[in-house]
Amino acid sequence: MTKTLTLPLLLGLASFGLTACGDKEEEGLKKACPTPAPAMKSPPTLPGKFPGAPGVVYTGIAKSGPATVVSGYLPTAIGPAHDAYAGAIKGASGYRVTKEEQDKADAEVNFAGAGNSGQVKLLQTCKARTRVTITIRPA
Repeated sequence: MTKTLTLPLLLGLASFGLTACGDKEEEGLKKACPTPAPAMKSPPTLPGKFPGAPGVVYTGIAKSGPATVVSGYLPTAIGPAHDAYAGAIKGASGYRVTKEEQDKADAEVNFAGAGNSGQVKLLQTCKARTRVTITIRPA
């Protein structure tokens, strides 16, 4: 009898957990944006002349092994941010989008070109701002 009660109870708890996560994601999309991180004094030089999306504000750049990791944000929601990066990569000479995915609050655009590959990770953190993390690795 214990086994028959355990499965429905676990399924119910799992369902509640997923609903709770979805609610927090929704709240983040509706909240006002705090003051953003300060912009870099000048745009970074990215490997392979990687294209930036129109309106992107860069806040940092670092090396992680052979990869270059760039951080920043777009002052827009996830949909337009995804479209801006997918369009910039598709329109850049020598680059192509290898995979792209968009959910309610996050998106990824994978790319290859100019001897590099990597991913643009987008995360909408508040009502009108999407965090951008670009990882560029030698191919």
